[in-house]
Amino acid sequence: MADENEENTENNGKGGKTKLIIIIAAVLLLLVGGGVAFFLLSGGDDASTAEDAVVSNQNLGASAAGPAQYLSLEPAFIVDFNIKGKQRYLQLDLTVKSRSKEQIYAVRTHMPLIRNSLVLLFSSQDFAELQTASGKQQLKQDAVDAINAILRQETGVEGVEKILFTNFVMQ
Repeated sequence: MADENEENTENNGKGGKTKLIIIIAAVLLLLVGGGVAFFLLSGGDDASTAEDAVVSNQNLGASAAGPAQYLSLEPAFIVDFNIKGKQRYLQLDLTVKSRSKEQIYAVRTHMPLIRNSLVLLFSSQDFAELQTASGKQQLKQDAVDAINAILRQETGVEGVEKILFTNFVMQ
């Protein structure tokens, strides 16, 4: 009987320690969760301030503030060239970079105009010039200018910061 009482006392001690550990873990979990919630909720004010800064800078074109936004122009552009009686092709996959969500939306909205302008631009290029690095850089700048001209015409604001060639194949 005395042995049984000693075993019960030892088990109660172990059970009490386990309960105490569980309670401490739950309290710590609640504190960490509360801290994370506070951090995320208080960060919302900073995010809205950043969005306000982007909106206020829209009149200046592509805003330097805010995260970069990317839009892939799909499907790929394919242009043919006739070089000395031989068919040559240029295939381009493009991605547009902007710092304004509104301008990315405007690019999506005016995609038919933009694609038409880019096809005309790409097909008017000199095939031999496109084989050089400077020719490719000039084409990128011309594409940015063409897209920004359409955005300026349609929305009153430029918004494309850069064009990225994600695939450039000439054959």
